Parts: sequence; C-alpha cells; structure tokens
Amino acid sequence: KNSREAMIIWTSQEAIVTNPFSQILFQLIGNIKNVHVRSILMPVVGGEHSKVREGTASKSHPWLIWKLCRSLGIEAKDIKPTEAIIGFIKVLAHAAENPMYGLGVLGIGNELMLLAEYAAVESCFDSACPEAHYKDFLHANIEEDEVHSKLIGDAAAALGALGFDSNDFLIGAKDGVQARVSYYDSLLKELKNTN
Repeated sequence: KNSREAMIIWTSQEAIVTNPFSQILFQLIGNIKNVHVRSILMPVVGGEHSKVREGTASKSHPWLIWKLCRSLGIEAKDIKPTEAIIGFIKVLAHAAENPMYGLGVLGIGNELMLLAEYAAVESCFDSACPEAHYKDFLHANIEEDEVHSKLIGDAAAALGALGFDSNDFLIGAKDGVQARVSYYDSLLKELKNTN
C-alpha cells in the first residue's frame, strides 16, 4: 500500500503471466478428450479472451493488463520476468499435461485464489497508485473468477464421473496454492533485494 514501485513491479509480472495463463488454459482444455467436459470450460476461455469489436478484444484480460501497464508508464521494454514469475509459469505449464491435476492448479490455485488476492491488490492500488487504470483489469478477474472456479470444479466433477482420479485434482489444488504463495514470497524477496 505504501510503495508505488511495488505496484509497478506487480503489474509488470501480472502482464507476463496473464497471456500464458490464457494459452495454458487452451492447452489444458485441448488435453480433455471428452467434448462435454470441454464445453463446460468454454465460458472460462470466453471470459479470459472476450469478444472482438473492431479488431480488438477490448475486455480480454491480457489487453486489460496492458492498459494498466500503460497507465503506470510501463512500456513493453520495461517488462522483465522475475525469477518468481518464471517459477510460477513453469508450474502452470506443467499442469496442462494432466487434465484433472491441471483443473486443480488453475481452478483453486488461480481462479479461486484471485478473488481475495485481487481485492487486496485493489486496496493497494487505491492507496499507492489511485490514478492508474487498474479497476477494469482487477474487476474483470474478480467478477468472472468466482464463476470460472465453479465451472472448473464442475469440469473436475465430470472427469471424476468418467473415472479420472479426483485425488489428482486435490494435489493440483494444493500445488497451485503453494505455487501462488511461493510466487508472492519470492517476489517480495526480490523487491527487498532491489531496494
């Protein structure tokens, strides 16, 4: 709440992970063989990407984070991945290989966790960077992710009914939460080392 620099770094790292998250979601869905289960997840993809109007997916999460970056004066050349975000993306990318595990990582470790996380981040922006264009990005995630996490849970239940091991979902959920916590711990450590 007291560091504009910390909010700029957080934003740059979210800009790095937001687009791969959308792509990893596609990979995960592509690894689900059952069309009915894939169909459960299509609104999640739609929420991440949004409709295209006049050649721009103006409500897509990657576009909204880019607008936030620009409002903070962050240019593409300024965005450099920290070790924290590199490690986090590796966990996400690995998750796409096993659908049930991946649903746990993406559903609980990301979509569900972001509800409280982004609400806290919003209060930090309110205090440290109130002029930034942050509400659209944060609210798009907060408003959609409750539904997205439920849909991901529904897809996991459907896979369970098809004989997939529900324990993989639980392990994925734990790994996803741990990856997110580790990301923040590492990012904080990196921030402290740069000051």
